[in-house]
Amino acid sequence: MAQMPQAATDERSLDDVPNAPKRHQPVGFILRLAKALHTYGVPAYELETTLSACARKLGFGLQCLSLPTSITMTLMRKNNSAQTYVIRVAPGEAHLEKLRRVSEVAHNVMEGNLTTAEGADELAQINNAKPSYPNWLVIAAFALVSASVSRLFGGGWFEMVGALAAGFSLGILTLLSAKVSILAHLLPATAALVATVVAYITANFLPGTEVYISIVSGLIVLLPGLSLTIAMAELATQNLMSGTSRLFGAGIVFILMAFGMVSGNYIAQLLPVSTALTNNLIEPLAPWTEWLAVMVGALALAVLFQARLRDFGWVILGGVVAFASAKYASLYFNNAMTAFLGAISVGVCANLVSRFTGIPGATLMLPGLIILVPGSVGFKSLIALIEHDVVRGLDTAFNMTLVGISLVAGLLISSLVTLPKASMDEFDAEL
Repeated sequence: MAQMPQAATDERSLDDVPNAPKRHQPVGFILRLAKALHTYGVPAYELETTLSACARKLGFGLQCLSLPTSITMTLMRKNNSAQTYVIRVAPGEAHLEKLRRVSEVAHNVMEGNLTTAEGADELAQINNAKPSYPNWLVIAAFALVSASVSRLFGGGWFEMVGALAAGFSLGILTLLSAKVSILAHLLPATAALVATVVAYITANFLPGTEVYISIVSGLIVLLPGLSLTIAMAELATQNLMSGTSRLFGAGIVFILMAFGMVSGNYIAQLLPVSTALTNNLIEPLAPWTEWLAVMVGALALAVLFQARLRDFGWVILGGVVAFASAKYASLYFNNAMTAFLGAISVGVCANLVSRFTGIPGATLMLPGLIILVPGSVGFKSLIALIEHDVVRGLDTAFNMTLVGISLVAGLLISSLVTLPKASMDEFDAEL
């Protein structure tokens, strides 16, 4: 869910590619804007719409195809000449501060407040900016998110401690993977293995712990539930190639993490610790601890998503709106309808805040969706299949898909997702 190191594809700057258009040229600016938007987590439908609008303002026609690992663009000039460019990119991950700054550059260039040369220089500064928060705070954020989610999953104090330890180890691994390329490739499986072993070791000192809650909560940051939801949104908006690629990518991550958890179980059995998944009744905590967990978790997500300090309040608001709508809707509706209403609530709130304050809607949307997305459900489905419980696994997978579709429907109805087909049809008509 949070920003993860990606396996290297082609991390070179376009400035280092021989014969690439210069950054100060209009074409060079468009190419670098496309790469920046993709890198910082913009879905295909938003990226293609933004690039089309920007190219039109600069006097170009544009046909664009965005995939998780590449962008293909054909720029058409007034003299009927056309040039096609292909950019190799790594799958984008959310970075709220850089995304906000890149969006501002795009709008300022389209409004004429910046030239393409000035906009290209701004993009270079954004790309080279140092992380907003030190490594120790990022690791602490991993741990706090895991502990908070453990409470939302119904865990008690013991489960929260186990999740805190698992999340802490996950944070260290994630930062190490940024420096060790082979670890970046194996991060989902390695993280699941380490988190599982750490959760079992922690539970050995806290008898009666529901280890499964600690494990899943510890891994929640890496579960690709958000990617799964974005993939369904892309499919719903007829971005079929991008949506399908992202959907299969999320599926592979689920499989790798399930393999890592099973391997962690076997390794834990070799250690002098208990590997029994207890079925004890968890002592219920006070209701106010859920709300505290939501706010603490949202604050930690703000760090993981690299949001500005001044935007922390909006990040917390997104998490609280999602939790409150899902909590009270679940009293009257099933899981799918609860997700649908929660997505509408988060979408409407993000739209209103964006319209009246200028804050990007993603600032509220991302933490809200993380509370609503079915990542943990998909992981549970795979574990059931690995344990040869096919019926339960398929039933859980169907419920995950239904919840994901409900989320997408809610986002579309809330107008958080602008249908690119309409925008592109209007653009084509003007050409």
